[in-house]
Amino acid sequence: MKQREPIDWSLEPPSKSQLKRDATHLQELGQDLTTLNKKQLEMLPLPDTLIAAINEFNRLPNSNGARRRQLQLIGKVMRESNHEEIQAQLDKMRTPDIAQVRRAQLIEVWGDRLLIGSEEDVNAFVSDFPLAERQAIRQMVRNYSKDDTEAARVHRRRLLNYIKEYIE
Repeated sequence: MKQREPIDWSLEPPSKSQLKRDATHLQELGQDLTTLNKKQLEMLPLPDTLIAAINEFNRLPNSNGARRRQLQLIGKVMRESNHEEIQAQLDKMRTPDIAQVRRAQLIEVWGDRLLIGSEEDVNAFVSDFPLAERQAIRQMVRNYSKDDTEAARVHRRRLLNYIKEYIE
């Protein structure tokens, strides 16, 4: 009995279903691109035709399926571009840098420590960051109140923004 060789399916062209899945994926990627602002779009390696299609999408009203048809056009234009590189850049742009995350956490820790703490915490912050002004920190902490009001949130945000200037 003659043994049959295994079939190598990788030599076959993609199925119609696979082509549809790929087209839908490109259309979804295009829809993600429509949520970006102009500055973010400039950071991506996009062809001019794709940028024009995205701008047209953002201009269209959401009536009579115009945006849906424009998304299909964006998906079609995406086929001719390097969509793997675009996806990689988009993922990189949306994933925060570890250093940025640590900086944000440190800002939050110092903010909570200063708002809850005492004069020693203010002195510790000023000793760690000598360019910070002790009096400004004290005033922001004093203006912060423990109750949950809009004013308290405003003063907390001001303190965090002040801290952000000194933590690199």
